[in-house]
Amino acid sequence: MSGIVVYDSGALIAIADRRNRPAFDRHIDRIALGIKILVPAVVAAQVVRTPATQARLMRALRGCDIVSFTAEHHVPIGQLLASSGTADVVDAFVALVAATATAEIVSGDIRDLGRLLSCLGVKLPILPV
Repeated sequence: MSGIVVYDSGALIAIADRRNRPAFDRHIDRIALGIKILVPAVVAAQVVRTPATQARLMRALRGCDIVSFTAEHHVPIGQLLASSGTADVVDAFVALVAATATAEIVSGDIRDLGRLLSCLGVKLPILPV
């Protein structure tokens, strides 16, 4: 396990799901081990709906660093989508954040993220949620 992980929306959904205790426990273990957890802002936006009723998700996000999507990202993201033949801006940003930080990714979408990482010329672990 590296010292940095990036969560995609599937990871956050699993962590927030009260029926998925193992995903929540792995998140708590990462925090206890001092692993830096990055969550792209667009990922958080996909998952947060009603913060008042999503206590577990909001608690989990407090232990993460939210990575902003800024104007400097639109060109590399667009180029990555073109080269990979994919269309999901959020997945592309997850891959870009992970590649930039040399981080593992926690995701249920191994195929698309693997393709995006390959187009970036990096090989990074994609951990199941």
